[in-house]
Amino acid sequence: MRSEPSAPNRSPHSGPAGLWHRAATGQVLTAAAIAIMTILGGCGAPGAKIESRVETPQEQYAREGQRIAADPVACLRRLKTRCDAMEQYQLTFYRQERLGVVPQLTDMEIIRARFRKTPFSVKFEWDDERMPFFESVYVAGQNDGKLLIRERHGLLFMPPQVRILDADLPTRIGKAKNPITSFGLAQVTSRSLDAFDDPKTAKVMTIKYEGVVDLDPMHRPAHHLVVQRPPMPGYQYTRQDFYIDAETLLPSGTDLWLKDGTLDARYRYTDVRERTDFTDADFRLDKDHPDGKRNTR
Repeated sequence: MRSEPSAPNRSPHSGPAGLWHRAATGQVLTAAAIAIMTILGGCGAPGAKIESRVETPQEQYAREGQRIAADPVACLRRLKTRCDAMEQYQLTFYRQERLGVVPQLTDMEIIRARFRKTPFSVKFEWDDERMPFFESVYVAGQNDGKLLIRERHGLLFMPPQVRILDADLPTRIGKAKNPITSFGLAQVTSRSLDAFDDPKTAKVMTIKYEGVVDLDPMHRPAHHLVVQRPPMPGYQYTRQDFYIDAETLLPSGTDLWLKDGTLDARYRYTDVRERTDFTDADFRLDKDHPDGKRNTR
């Protein structure tokens, strides 16, 4: 018995009808693709060039600069409000000050800093082997309100120790311009506004926007404000340069000048990173923390 030859396998889309089906399907897909491109890309007639306009960093800086220049004091007030809302952050703090019996400008310090608003807490860490300290910690309401400092090098012939000091002692003995209790982005902005909030000085103050500069030593773009006032009682400085990071729009530095044009202090703030996870454990000395016991003075 001979079997009939089997019919060739046929696709539902083979043959003339299948060709029409494939063509129709292709037209539908092409039309759909054109519709999607039109919706997403906003393309026009066939052959039209699709253009997208992205603002360059320089254009962004110029736009923000115009806003700052229009009212620099209002800019500082907005900046203070923003910084005051930052509960926790870490940053790299650069510090250079004229210190000593015969004041001289010190080398620039590079300090890893942590900040917590409530309770007010600050931790400084120095990696530079030339610095006399490893770290310092201040936490409001702890350690009898004292500043803890872990020495890298002991005094005279004594071994390094953990010192427990009044928070303002370094300022009183000329080892620093400001106590650790005045540290923070909101605080530096607030101090820059003090003279503008004083009716006696506000009318003789000037503040001018000077454009975007390459701020050293970080070499980051920063909006530059110059504040000037005549010599007057109660105010040590006649000029202040205030810098706002052009990318983060947070304070990035300030320079303070004496009336004879001498630089008295320079501060920089960079690598700012907001945190939400700091606890008391983050504001302890890494070694030999006294746990509330006063073991030295």
